[in-house]
Amino acid sequence: MKKDKQNKKTKNQFMYLEKYKLNIQWILPIFIIILILSYFGVDYVKDLTYQNVYNNITELSEQTTAQLNHSITEQKKFVEIMVDSINSGYFKTPEEIFERYSHDLENYHFTRLVILDKQGNGTTSDGHIVKNYHNIQEFFNQDTVYLSENRPSTVSDNQVNIYSKTFTLNKKDLVLFATVNTEDYKEILLRRLFHGKGGTYLINNNGSILIDSFNDIKENNINLYDYIKTSYNLDKEDSNKINFMAENIKAKQVGTFDIKLEKKTHFIHYEKLSVNDWYVVTLAPDDTIAKELTTFLGISLGVCLLVNFVIISICIYIDLSNQKKNHKLYKVAYIDPVTLLGNEAYFKDNGSIFLKNSAKNKYIIVLDINKFKALNNIYGYEFCNHILKTLGEKLANILLSNNITCRISNDVFATIFSYEYDIKHLLDTIFNNTSNLNIDGTSIHINLSIGVYKVNSKDVDINKALDKAYMARSKIKGLYNDNYYIFDEVLENKLVEEQKIESSMEDALKNKEFKVIYQPKTLTNNEKFIGAEALIRWYKDGDIISPSKFIPLFEKNKFIIKLDLYIFEQVCKDIVSWKEKYNYIPIVSINVSKEHFVDENFINEYVKITDKYNLDRACIDLEITESATIDGKVDVLKILNTIKEKGFTISIDDFGTGYSSLSMLQNMPIDIIKIDKVFVDKADLNSNQNIINYIMILANRLGVKTIAEGVETKEQVDFIKSIKCDMIQGYYYSKPLSKQDFEDYFNKNR
Repeated sequence: MKKDKQNKKTKNQFMYLEKYKLNIQWILPIFIIILILSYFGVDYVKDLTYQNVYNNITELSEQTTAQLNHSITEQKKFVEIMVDSINSGYFKTPEEIFERYSHDLENYHFTRLVILDKQGNGTTSDGHIVKNYHNIQEFFNQDTVYLSENRPSTVSDNQVNIYSKTFTLNKKDLVLFATVNTEDYKEILLRRLFHGKGGTYLINNNGSILIDSFNDIKENNINLYDYIKTSYNLDKEDSNKINFMAENIKAKQVGTFDIKLEKKTHFIHYEKLSVNDWYVVTLAPDDTIAKELTTFLGISLGVCLLVNFVIISICIYIDLSNQKKNHKLYKVAYIDPVTLLGNEAYFKDNGSIFLKNSAKNKYIIVLDINKFKALNNIYGYEFCNHILKTLGEKLANILLSNNITCRISNDVFATIFSYEYDIKHLLDTIFNNTSNLNIDGTSIHINLSIGVYKVNSKDVDINKALDKAYMARSKIKGLYNDNYYIFDEVLENKLVEEQKIESSMEDALKNKEFKVIYQPKTLTNNEKFIGAEALIRWYKDGDIISPSKFIPLFEKNKFIIKLDLYIFEQVCKDIVSWKEKYNYIPIVSINVSKEHFVDENFINEYVKITDKYNLDRACIDLEITESATIDGKVDVLKILNTIKEKGFTISIDDFGTGYSSLSMLQNMPIDIIKIDKVFVDKADLNSNQNIINYIMILANRLGVKTIAEGVETKEQVDFIKSIKCDMIQGYYYSKPLSKQDFEDYFNKNR
């Protein structure tokens, strides 16, 4: 028996050896096949990887160019608007012009205004006298708003760019300068790539460097093409590539290519700006891809006599290399370039994981710097970036281990961590260590607004937990007697109230608890009825829930889309009933939430409803809030043009509360501008008259109607009439009315 077992064991060993020998026989052909496949695979991967890098640098360059284009366009439009108002005869002296517009300069990052005559003599908005300004004729020769290249400021040590346009004042030809520090444009170009080794140049079409985000160029009028050739001793092939780029830029072309700089592959993309034939040239290194692929190819060709485990090792090496590259791309997507902390996406992804771990006493803190915009205006963006970086470092050091600290937007930081002691002691530590920051030898005092949320064991949604910290911060924002607010029962009750509203909103819609009421609009010239705005009220259990409580919540949870469609259909039904009963169709304004704009086809639903009731769409005015027109995530102009093509009237609601949409306004197919009620408030009417006059100038220039809302007094009515605003809406003429009361109103007043 023992002998049989031994024989069986020997036989099994023999079979294994035979199998092993069979595998050895196949190693050479398998190796050759793998080698051939590897050779072609490497070539394919190299092409694919290079194409991916080309696409990435092109996209980043296009984004940078788009941001710079947007900034320049906004500034040019503002200069155009200033000159239009001057030419309209509203001002008699340069001092009046300075007094009116000096307060608006910081919104556009202008440092000062200058008014000069044809001899180059004049004054600045901040009190400087200018005499015999050189090359003044350069500016008088321009017909439109002109943006100059870099030049030394005559009143400071800075390099500046000048926006200019000529005008006539008191029968004298003058030119208006609006100056911007060239350094402000550098802020837009400071998109660092590959751990800060990449950057951007702004050049003119001759190749002269206007702005250098690398800060390597210390002299003026340096030619980028010559600088690259001489600094890196390019070979003939790469020099020809630089020459080809120069020719393309002359021909107003864009392109992407790679060259060798200091024995490393660098990728270059050049993109045209919308002004002055300027170009954004983005340069970024790739010091791993070409090197690793070449190494891989050499190793692959040299291992013909090695066994299969070497081939497997190479495959593992390639896999790890690819993971490393993916990790680098991950950093580009998730790391904030200013502070080198994580960004918002990083915080939410990793914060979600942190919520699920077993750590106790977890907290989320959201904080920002009070009046950070004022610091930007005083010290400049580059200096304030150092403030942000220093603050981020201090926060991470104070919290030490087991924390995720990120800069999630502008000057807003968020951190999630666990802490076993008194949280108030930690908050005091944060304030004591961050209230005075040393930035390049300058002591800067900052004041923080901090919102704190202690994470509940049931919290699994990082967005909801973060919202609670935001809510706490909103309670403390702008207050200096208290430094922080910890999420408490008051805020919890607010959340509970919102949850109650959310839990009953669907049933409320089914039960028709939402009612449409109408506030009349009146023509200014004859005080006749002209139309109405449809408003919403929620009647629940004998009470009225204020729109201020449910509208923001519905916009957040997207229920507003359903509610808007419901209101729209109710208004259409009412219009049809008025047509049948009185043979009269008033023009009715209906608010459209910006949440609809996510889907460009939403207007088709409105068209279906009007067709269902056989209504002329011209009797319906769709009101779009000004904030919706500046949403960079959607193509607002395309949506508005579609609305106009379908036959609806378009109003811009709450207009005047911000400047962001002014640059787009002239391209929008709008019919009516609604002047926000904050500007016609009785208490502030005198101080707001200039703003209202300014809006009227814009409206007249664009040929659109105007309506003032929130008008409650005879004094306000008289003022609105004096500026020739077309329509009035407010309690002076009528409060919002039920359908029946509204019918009685328009039958008496039309």
